[in-house]
Amino acid sequence: MKQVSIKNVGIVGAGIMGPGIAEVFAVHSPSADCSVVVYDAAEDALDKARERLDADFTRFHLAGLLDKNVAEKTRNRIRLVSEPDQLQHAELVIEAVPERIEIKKKVFQELDRLLPAAGILATNSSGLCVSDIAAVTRRPQLCIGTHFVNPPFLMPLVEVVKGRETADATVGLVVDMLTALGKRPVLVKKDVPGYVLNRLQTAVFRELISLLEADVMSVPDLEATVRYGFALRLPVIKVFELVDLMGLDTIQAVFAYLFPTLDGSASPPRLIREMVQRGELGVKSGKGFHDYSQPGVLESLEKRQAAICQIVAMVDRFD
Repeated sequence: MKQVSIKNVGIVGAGIMGPGIAEVFAVHSPSADCSVVVYDAAEDALDKARERLDADFTRFHLAGLLDKNVAEKTRNRIRLVSEPDQLQHAELVIEAVPERIEIKKKVFQELDRLLPAAGILATNSSGLCVSDIAAVTRRPQLCIGTHFVNPPFLMPLVEVVKGRETADATVGLVVDMLTALGKRPVLVKKDVPGYVLNRLQTAVFRELISLLEADVMSVPDLEATVRYGFALRLPVIKVFELVDLMGLDTIQAVFAYLFPTLDGSASPPRLIREMVQRGELGVKSGKGFHDYSQPGVLESLEKRQAAICQIVAMVDRFD
């Protein structure tokens, strides 16, 4: 493994993703003196992030993911600040602000003025064009996408997105850094909308919701079909191995009769629009396709997410 010298890391945005990305650097950085600064102008966001970090590190300890002393030590390596000049010495800053390109462009402009000339600017966007965001800076060769998957501490995948002007050296440094953090970086060579992960997820989600709207199957049975069908094989059988096992001639025949019947909608499904209008936003509102206000439901989801680490460790034994 290559040695990565980045020791000063900044995170912009203390909302859903920012604190989780900070946890990754605080816990897994090979540099014992790595400094992690989370900046947000909103004091209430910082207060919520502080509570979340305290709760997360307690859960990490109770789940056996971190020793108690390590949990306390690494928690203290994360600083929450409300002044942007606290980022001025950062060698890498990852923005994790809301998924609106005008906000991300403004953040990149401000960071471009603030950071050292060699500082790397990364966006945690889940699909916005890195090249468009980088265009407002004087350092597009040092701008890159680092799409962490929620929850960042548990999910190993990070999409590294190369913009039109991103230097190969920047890509190499970021890939090496993420590898040193124990992540599984994958390179998105072309700056396509949605990158790759969300294009794949969206295709599956669109078809699931289309089947639900057409009353082909219920929510529990759709979930069981995914969980106990193709999803069960994917952790241990590579996706193109699965294609090979099925046979390309069979795949060709299936494509021929099935493609014309698949949902090809170019706008969000009616069901999703109606649920959003009712305020049923999922976990964040307490209700979506499932009711998370019921006792034990959210706790069960958190425990199952924590099991991801065990699944990854088990699967890695076979590679």
